[in-house]
Amino acid sequence: MSTRILGVVIFVIAALYTRQAGTYAVTFGDVLGPTVFPIIVGVPMMILSASLVVFPTGQVDWPAPQRMGRQAAALAVLVGYTMTLEPLGFPLATFALIALIGIILGGAPLRAVALGAVMAPALWALFDRVLGLPLDFLGELFTG
Repeated sequence: MSTRILGVVIFVIAALYTRQAGTYAVTFGDVLGPTVFPIIVGVPMMILSASLVVFPTGQVDWPAPQRMGRQAAALAVLVGYTMTLEPLGFPLATFALIALIGIILGGAPLRAVALGAVMAPALWALFDRVLGLPLDFLGELFTG
């Protein structure tokens, strides 16, 4: 039964993810637009999660409560990242994501913050400057 419940939960998340991808429109940048990648991820995710509902296999051993708490915290950080990406801009939101996920996964806080401080601007430069995928450096809170 646990496998089927998980399959339904993943299916709902994938369906919402794919639906949300269709609402995002940008008039500049990539010819295909920003909806293609989420659809490429979301549709197979729905198909595979539906297979968990129809063909459940094996016995599920749930992780210890501490691990479940860490997974819930990581999920909360990812949801928070999606909510802060536009207001804060890519580098600040990504810095917080990398630092918090590093701490949740058991890394030293100082190293996690240092990694976030290095990787966030590097990823912005890679996507925005090298790959030509426009990302806001400063979000709506800073630009008005």
